[in-house]
Amino acid sequence: MIIMAIVSTRKLKSLNELSSKHIQVIEEFEKLLEISISGLTMADIAAKLKVSLRTLYEIAPSKEHLITATMNRVLTNIGQEASASIKGIQSPLSKLKMYIEIGYAAVGPRIKKFSTDLSKVRGVGEMADYHRDYFVARIEELLAEAIASDEIEDTDTHVVAIALGDFPRLLSDDFFEGKTKLKNTPEASAHLVADLILDSLERK
Repeated sequence: MIIMAIVSTRKLKSLNELSSKHIQVIEEFEKLLEISISGLTMADIAAKLKVSLRTLYEIAPSKEHLITATMNRVLTNIGQEASASIKGIQSPLSKLKMYIEIGYAAVGPRIKKFSTDLSKVRGVGEMADYHRDYFVARIEELLAEAIASDEIEDTDTHVVAIALGDFPRLLSDDFFEGKTKLKNTPEASAHLVADLILDSLERK
């Protein structure tokens, strides 16, 4: 029997509130998650990371919150990387394609390592939903810019943004568990569908 832990993200400190030492601990904890921390207590984790238990509790009040805080940092970094990558690009459509390419990394190995431990944390979806909503909103903005620059056909930007932003979740391994297997990775499959949508909208 798996005991589900309920996590409220309101109890999490924002990344701006964390010290450089705390960020370093989260980075090391992320590496530990690649191996899985199933069965480990906060004391065990502190010992493996060679930090005090007090330091861990300064970051998060429980192991589940620590996992969520780490996932938040990974997703935030992906979002910042995507935003930084498009700053020097003039074409809104090219910006959109680059933004999606990096954003879809969230369905790849960088998040896959969390799957085992996150499956035991009920409520962590709130964190993922927050990041996905931001991703969708930014896609919608870039679609509107591409329409304004006459690079793509006029379309319902909100609907298309939801489709493009939600494909990673719909194609994830968790969603497909026990169902038909994908021919490619969820990340590659999401890119395939995104390319089909954008190619159909692009003015030739």
